[in-house]
Amino acid sequence: MSTGRTTLPQLYYQGNELDMSEGMLGELRVSTEVLGDRAELHRRMAADGYLYLPGYLNRESVEAGRDALLRKLSGEGALDERYEVAMGVAKSGKSLNFEPDLAQDNLQLDKVLYSGEMMEFYDFFLGGKATHFDYTWFRAKSPGADTATTPHCDIVYMGRGTHDLYTSWVPFSDIPYKMGGLMLLEGSHHNEKLRSGYCKVDVDAYCENVPEAAEIVARARAEQREPTAEERAIVSGAFTGAYAPDAIAAQRELRGRWLTAEYQMGDLLVFCMHIMHASSDNQTDLVRLSSDSRYQLASEPQDQRWMGEDPPKHGIRAKEGMIC
Repeated sequence: MSTGRTTLPQLYYQGNELDMSEGMLGELRVSTEVLGDRAELHRRMAADGYLYLPGYLNRESVEAGRDALLRKLSGEGALDERYEVAMGVAKSGKSLNFEPDLAQDNLQLDKVLYSGEMMEFYDFFLGGKATHFDYTWFRAKSPGADTATTPHCDIVYMGRGTHDLYTSWVPFSDIPYKMGGLMLLEGSHHNEKLRSGYCKVDVDAYCENVPEAAEIVARARAEQREPTAEERAIVSGAFTGAYAPDAIAAQRELRGRWLTAEYQMGDLLVFCMHIMHASSDNQTDLVRLSSDSRYQLASEPQDQRWMGEDPPKHGIRAKEGMIC
């Protein structure tokens, strides 16, 4: 399949081949040429659900963040000692995936995500003073088929504040196609079935009229502890936030192409809360590094699960009862 940059290699999801035909997989539309046109940026966000801005961020700053991340990983024994730390070669048998601790006390990372070009973009795009969540999501994906991100929309995890909220996905390594970069499901933010069903669910809600669930939440709060795995299953049921465990099946059901790119350090991908996204398998021997951070107008309400030095996240403090 021929694209504007190169010919795409075969991509996989959890070891299974993605359909690489033109009607099933394509590349993200680039929007750097309209960066100074707020109205056009909003038109594209409404139409596409995303803005892809290759090279928008300062690559040297991103590389400084990458160096700090790799030093942390090396100190944790996650990299192959036979190679230079800067190469980011994964250590065999060491499984990595969602690693938010890498973002803690990381000044180089914060500089990229919460100052400079990033905040300038959101101030302009939102037309006012922008702010961000305090919590930073971070992924360091080791090679293999077991770290591909399951398809989901962000709204189910962070919908208690304004819905005029945006995700910035930033690669902290060059991510060729075979490393398993982010994929967006084209047009999925317009899918009414998705928006009126799955996207209305709050991953931290529980049925307060189900006595066992209510009792577990009350007991855990009284004892100031998190529920056990068994208790969590009762409180939340089977819902983890993922739309489905399989990106191939999700695409078959919802239709649309998976859109991706050959990402490089300095690229910025901004997308809305209702667009379905996932990732493909990391087929290289390198650790794939990327962050997710969230932005909104400072004047609008924030989802308090992600604010403060010790945010509730998806713990017991985040649970809210509802009548089911």
